[in-house]
Amino acid sequence: MDELKRALVNATLKILKQLIRILMRYDISHAEFSEIAKRAYVDAAYDYFSIPSRKTTHSRVAVLTGLSRKEVLRISQLVENEAVILQKTPANRAARVIGGWLRDNDFCQADNEPKPLSLKGSNGSFEELAARYGGDVTVGSILEELQRVGAVTVDGNQTIALCHHAYIPDASRAEKIGIVATCTADLLSTAAHNIENDKDNARFQRQVVYHAIPENVAEEFKNYSHDKSLALLLDYNRWLGKHKNRKGNTGNERTKRIGVGIYHFEE
Repeated sequence: MDELKRALVNATLKILKQLIRILMRYDISHAEFSEIAKRAYVDAAYDYFSIPSRKTTHSRVAVLTGLSRKEVLRISQLVENEAVILQKTPANRAARVIGGWLRDNDFCQADNEPKPLSLKGSNGSFEELAARYGGDVTVGSILEELQRVGAVTVDGNQTIALCHHAYIPDASRAEKIGIVATCTADLLSTAAHNIENDKDNARFQRQVVYHAIPENVAEEFKNYSHDKSLALLLDYNRWLGKHKNRKGNTGNERTKRIGVGIYHFEE
């Protein structure tokens, strides 16, 4: 157990170093981080360590986390009063529209490249695309957002072309931080699952790592891996799009949020 604890401490330091790098850049102090960490401990105790069919008490959370019962009660009240707001948000509607554009045959060419779309009309138009994948958000709002992040161009004939195969905010650092948080949390969720389960129930988690690579080769690989990774993610996107609404025999299956993430790194 001592060896395991040392490994966990070293792993935590490695993970936190990059997180603290971001927090310090935006003036999040140690005191503020400490408060966030307490909140995370309390949330994790309730979410992952509750006993089935029994109410999780403040005393039990205090035992699990090492916080005092008074501190657990204070944090729980903050959450209940929404003084600290951490909420799950639905998938960005603009991102959903891009996803539909890349996998729906009504809006794709034979080579799976997105078609340029006329703004209005009932046969493969941007208006139809937005209505199908944008939920209750107006066509104008979705188009404005896609233009804002540089994902589409609109010519003088009101023909809309997709420039990028992903929704990547350019202007808002808050949006970028939200995307990074989701990706990092997903990776750590997979890591936690793999630590807690045997190899027969493991989730896929792999890296390809080489040391002492010349800088010119590193730059070449960055471009090569970008193209290969994008092609693979687009294939996953099309596969999941086709199977999303497939029903089982009962027609009353539980659903899950699933996906695959790929990331490039350099040191």
